[in-house]
Amino acid sequence: MPTFIRDLIKPAAELPQADVAFVGLPLDAGTVLEGGRAGATEAPDAIRSELRRYHKTYNLEYDVDLQRLRLADAGNLDLTSPEHTENHERIRQQISALLFQYPKVVVFGGSHDGTYSTVRGLCDMAEQPGGGLNIDAHADVKNKPEISSGTPFGKLLREGFVLGKHFTEIGLHSNLNAKEDIDFLRKQNAKIITLADVFENGIEGYVEHALNRAVAAGGPVFVSLDLDSLAQAFAPGVSAPSSDGLTPRHAVQAAFLAGRHPAVRLFEVVELNPRYDRDNQTARLAATIVTAYLTGVAVALAKLPPLEHHHNRLAHG
Repeated sequence: MPTFIRDLIKPAAELPQADVAFVGLPLDAGTVLEGGRAGATEAPDAIRSELRRYHKTYNLEYDVDLQRLRLADAGNLDLTSPEHTENHERIRQQISALLFQYPKVVVFGGSHDGTYSTVRGLCDMAEQPGGGLNIDAHADVKNKPEISSGTPFGKLLREGFVLGKHFTEIGLHSNLNAKEDIDFLRKQNAKIITLADVFENGIEGYVEHALNRAVAAGGPVFVSLDLDSLAQAFAPGVSAPSSDGLTPRHAVQAAFLAGRHPAVRLFEVVELNPRYDRDNQTARLAATIVTAYLTGVAVALAKLPPLEHHHNRLAHG
């Protein structure tokens, strides 16, 4: 029987039917456009390396084994065109195709501007607008013409791919967002959960509420997790680090809930920058977050009542 997650992963060409498909977005142009640090093109391979090297199939916390999951790896998209918009069109088309083929897609990224096109691909597949949540230090709703890491959700909201009443931002930092961007989100009826809110009340309730808001759209749901939402002590290898932020536990809890929810078709871990990592710490964290998402998928497929099962098991030893 498989012991490590690496034993479950097969090339997509060998596994045309699977529970989850992985795909890498080697992209950093959008981050550089915002004045951020180059290097996120190396993120997908770094996440894969840690996912294959480190994680086992059994999850002690939920007493569930992932060994029945079928995991297809579609590799990295070819995003080498000198035309940034061409790379984004390729992302949109390829993500849509993967979502037609597989029930869930996990994106390894890569600059956060990629989300502008992954979500458009999601909406193309469903032929309707979607809902979702962004776990991030930054709102990423700047009103700028270029496709950059600071604009994806603003473009999605302004162009009607996502409606504000079905969109939530979780973990926004106090002094890393312009007032005009927060005013825009409020005007769109988006929900804003600050970093302080999360530390006061925990993240699970906010994620569950955000997923309910997203599902109410009646369309597909995405969850995008920017690694710069975590404090630099935990995630040094990101494009825009910050000394304050979420903890790994927050990220793991959010990823599990995203995996457990049947409506979440697209899950992303973005803005890893291996050039600035420390002993692969951030890449390993990204792989841990992906593993938590897969655990949620496994719990849902096993039809376990996860929270009750979890707490009852602890109560009875």
